[in-house]
Amino acid sequence: MAQASSDVKSAESISVLICDDSVEMRQLLVQIVELRDGLHVAGEAADGLEAIAQAVRLQPAVIVLDLSMPHMTGLEALPEIKRVAPSAMVVVLSGFSASIVAADVLAAGADRYLEKGAPPSLIAKTIEELASAKPRALVTPHAL
Repeated sequence: MAQASSDVKSAESISVLICDDSVEMRQLLVQIVELRDGLHVAGEAADGLEAIAQAVRLQPAVIVLDLSMPHMTGLEALPEIKRVAPSAMVVVLSGFSASIVAADVLAAGADRYLEKGAPPSLIAKTIEELASAKPRALVTPHAL
């Protein structure tokens, strides 16, 4: 019975792919997503190559992508992710200052840029906004 409830949630909620090489960061992002009604984590990836493979397999609504990952960085993976999952919206969540990398990230195809350290509510709200409408690319500061 619980499985049917879980299936219903998945069918009606926004699917999110979490891509970060840090296990702790992935766990934190999973909690942020799963605690929000209407969102669910469809999968996780620990590097750029795995992010591409998961994007192909899962076709999520939103992908949360770190830049600094092994094997292939998020910036290197981003164009391929957009090619293999064209309807997915991508929010890059990175420790790099927006003033340093945001323009390159947005030019590579990201839909939003958030700095790590953004409040959990802002991360969840950004995912919901991206899933509900295709906004123009924006840099969102980590504190409002």
